[in-house]
Amino acid sequence: MIQVIYGAKGTGKTKQIVDHANDFAKSAKGVVVYIDRSNHRLHDLHRNVRLVDASHYDLSTQHDILSFIKGMLAANYDIEQIYIDGISRLLNCNVSELQELYNGLEQICKEHGVNVVITASGAKEDLPEFITKHIA
Repeated sequence: MIQVIYGAKGTGKTKQIVDHANDFAKSAKGVVVYIDRSNHRLHDLHRNVRLVDASHYDLSTQHDILSFIKGMLAANYDIEQIYIDGISRLLNCNVSELQELYNGLEQICKEHGVNVVITASGAKEDLPEFITKHIA
């Protein structure tokens, strides 16, 4: 399952996703992974959350990110939840250009039984349907 945390720039999406990851990690039975474009959140995240600094892995396309996540899941079957913050900044694109990523994440969730929480910048009415269908 994919869950989207959305809002305009500066509305606290990162704080929400960090809080969500921390709360989830306290009772998680498996591994919790937080993918970000830097390691600035290292001290904000619970010790049970594995921070992955994507800037070290040359992830420049949606396909790169999907392959990276599949590789993590192949190496660690215990991953239960994946958080992705600032994906459009990492890829230097608009959220409306991320359909390939969302489609791939849907498939990964189905195949591996993992949940993904991702941030998206923009007002709900401005987000494309492939994103809004994941807003609770």
